[in-house]
Amino acid sequence: MTQNINLKEIEKKAYRDSQQDGLMEVMMGLILMTFGGFFYSPVFSFYILLIVFAGRIVESIRRRYTHPRIGFVKFHEENPKDALTGVFLFEVAVIVIMFTLISIFGEVTDYSQWVDWSPLFFGMILVGPFAHAQSRSGNVRYTGYAILSVVLGLFFSLADFASGRTGLILYLVLMGGFLLISGLFIFARFLRRYPLATTGGA
Repeated sequence: MTQNINLKEIEKKAYRDSQQDGLMEVMMGLILMTFGGFFYSPVFSFYILLIVFAGRIVESIRRRYTHPRIGFVKFHEENPKDALTGVFLFEVAVIVIMFTLISIFGEVTDYSQWVDWSPLFFGMILVGPFAHAQSRSGNVRYTGYAILSVVLGLFFSLADFASGRTGLILYLVLMGGFLLISGLFIFARFLRRYPLATTGGA
């Protein structure tokens, strides 16, 4: 039993160390900001490419900056079926919550109500990946991200705008901007904390 607990703690520490470069926040921030921009102009449709190639982009940067500093650990891959089931159930739960809220405060058959509450919908959807990262790493910063995501989503859902879409755009851009800036700050701190060892003769 003790051995299992120790192994779990070791896995958490390894995952936490692998995420201390802040690149997850940077990429997620860019995706959210460009996704928000897409609702403003189709020119931002390249956000789809960011989603498709996010893993490869982050991995490429990590090979260049992260792995030479702290090494590399290959984690046990999660069962795709279990992961998809978890995502599906979580999204169903969010939809049920949103359906209940709109039923109480509005009319579920009114499309504009769903648009008005869309910031909260996305805010709650993002709780999923943040909670997953927190459970794997034990890092409290992901809990902070999840709370901020819901609070901003609720704020922009309740705020009055000429267009309901405005609230969603502002939510995505501000939440994405916060993650991007936070990630860049964490990345800069990571580079200072783990400078590359220099080799050279006297």
